[in-house]
Amino acid sequence: MTSTEMIQNFKMHYDIVNLEGPGYEDEEILVFLNQAQIIEVMKEVSLKRWTYISNIIENEMMSTTIPVWSNYINFRCVTPTLNSYIGYVSSKSKIVRDTFKTTPAVQWVDNILIKKEVSGKYLTNALNRVLLLVPRVYEDEDGTISIIHDSYTTFNGTDDFTLEYVHLPVKIEVAVDCEVNEIIHERIVTAAVDLAKKVFNPQEAGNSQQVDQLMVNPKQ
Repeated sequence: MTSTEMIQNFKMHYDIVNLEGPGYEDEEILVFLNQAQIIEVMKEVSLKRWTYISNIIENEMMSTTIPVWSNYINFRCVTPTLNSYIGYVSSKSKIVRDTFKTTPAVQWVDNILIKKEVSGKYLTNALNRVLLLVPRVYEDEDGTISIIHDSYTTFNGTDDFTLEYVHLPVKIEVAVDCEVNEIIHERIVTAAVDLAKKVFNPQEAGNSQQVDQLMVNPKQ
């Protein structure tokens, strides 16, 4: 569905459900469509249903670094910041192990995603000696991925991490079509109509609990 078709569909659906409401200019409709696009994309991210948003999933090779501010944490590195990053899909690390499951050369291994709040359980220190055959990773709020590994694992810091992630979709504009897979275009239009109804009639929009919840916390 082109951006023009999405605007036309919005107008048609909005007129049907809100006969007494005000009309919207195309520029205003685009604002609703872009808000709705983020809502619908984040719903798919929270469900980990990648098929519907495969058009905005990217693979990127990265080089890990040890940030100065975290030198006090042993065996931890991070990826560069990705400004367009909005959701983790998967990742792999290129590592060498020097004891217990020793690798003869560098190996690519799948990482295990963990929640940030439990990351401390995987740190190596005087009170906790961990054994991690594959690294643990978690999402940080600044658009980076933090990587925790054990004392037997080494990263070389050059093209040693690949990340598959969901990037922020391009804005829908008059001459720019929706980048997200067409299978959810109609959902975006429907959500945009709900948002427009909320502006005109908050009480009526209250009937759409799903939209209200997603506006507060899209990842729920």
